Amino acid sequence: MQHNPVLKTTRFTLVPVTDCPEANGHLIEMMQDDRVQRYINGSAYSDQEVITKLAAIHRFNNTNGLGYWLIYNSGKTCVGMCLLKPMPTQEPTDNIETGYWIKPDFWGKGIAGEAATRMVKYAFDELNLKEVTGVVDERNIGSIRSLEKAGLTRRGTIMAYEQELPFFKIENPNI
Repeated sequence: MQHNPVLKTTRFTLVPVTDCPEANGHLIEMMQDDRVQRYINGSAYSDQEVITKLAAIHRFNNTNGLGYWLIYNSGKTCVGMCLLKPMPTQEPTDNIETGYWIKPDFWGKGIAGEAATRMVKYAFDELNLKEVTGVVDERNIGSIRSLEKAGLTRRGTIMAYEQELPFFKIENPNI
């Protein structure tokens, strides 16, 4: 299988997720942390939900340049995960979304905004996508700010993940 590229930001290395114990361990840690999942899943994933979610991540990952990346700092510590993938919406769309999970010890350090900015650059410069989208829980002010730092602007709401969510978008200036 062709793997997505390793991507760099000023402070971080984004490493494509592979189906291995180390990567799965980081993903499971974030899936089963109520603080990380508060605005994403509502609460930590159950053991069965983790198995289902991991299988879905690995089934889709590294498809047409899309997928999931673990975020490592210069000390080689995994601080979170970011993604670029089709957005699950009620009505069919071509929306490709960016998103992120950051481990609580690393909140408030601008990691999500930096990772989302790199995902947008990769989407435009290497995948030639016409736009990148995102959705957030209205209460997650930090996540809203991170999308805005990456250049996405609020465009109303959309039915995604089986709920109505604030919808953000940035268009590729090169197209």
